[in-house]
Amino acid sequence: MISAILLATYALTAGTLAAGWLRDATWTTRAPQLAIAAWQALAASVLLSLAASGLALAISFPHVSADLAGLFNLCAENLRHGYASPGGTLTSLLGLTLFLALLARATWCALRTTTADRRERTTRVAALDLLGRSDLLPGALVVDHDAPYAFCIGGRSHRIVVTSGLLATLDQDELDAVLAHEHAHLRQRHHLTMSACRILFSTLVPFFPAFRRAMPQVRMYAELSADDSARRHVDAGSLRSALLRLACLPAPAATLAASALDVETRLLRLEAPNRRLGRGSTAFGALGIGAAIVVPLLLAAGPALAMAWEGICLLG
Repeated sequence: MISAILLATYALTAGTLAAGWLRDATWTTRAPQLAIAAWQALAASVLLSLAASGLALAISFPHVSADLAGLFNLCAENLRHGYASPGGTLTSLLGLTLFLALLARATWCALRTTTADRRERTTRVAALDLLGRSDLLPGALVVDHDAPYAFCIGGRSHRIVVTSGLLATLDQDELDAVLAHEHAHLRQRHHLTMSACRILFSTLVPFFPAFRRAMPQVRMYAELSADDSARRHVDAGSLRSALLRLACLPAPAATLAASALDVETRLLRLEAPNRRLGRGSTAFGALGIGAAIVVPLLLAAGPALAMAWEGICLLG
């Protein structure tokens, strides 16, 4: 019971206080890739804690305890005693229901997100291949359209797409900056990052509304990360002037566009020197991300690991 309470408390704290702190943190724009990893680790930690809390309560069921006892090489009776909780079968049933409900919701969100993303990407790539020309700009499809657009579609059949209006609007340096930005999205596989975050956040939103506001931030961090990568290959001034020209345009669905999201923040970062987090702060952040995953695992397995360490009722 103690493990279940600790796990539930950890999930509640991480899903509210920690999510609020990360949402309002100022260091995130200086380390966008670390910030994305932090949001993913936080969401995974909360989901893992809730599921483990339910499983800890469900161990009183004979079949569950027998399977876990075999995993840890322990006596099932001692394992049930280590995770014993008031309420007996009713409490165990509630715990098992919570575990299965979270598993079902996570599976449904994963299937819905991956299916929708794959269908959207496939449809767009097929249409753009029919409409676009690949002989005008190396490595990109050029679509005849007056509006200046540039975006990329990730996945196995990835594409970088620009419009004829973009070619007419930007000079060569600005065009190179936009292409570098889009290549960075593909190289860093941001389409997979966005899918993973949507799965995690949509799973948790009914329980922790703070994650409802996380997705726009993650998208912004992906844009900042692509900007940082692009400015290592092109002049930051060219990237900034291109962004100013494209600032009024939204990103098409299922794409990552150079013009999308928090333009003011991106412009301010491109005006200033590229100030990154120090090595110490980065290492501390990486340690916190690892701890977010390890702590719930240790809390969940604590009683079983203690029995295994002490050699209580080992099976021959």
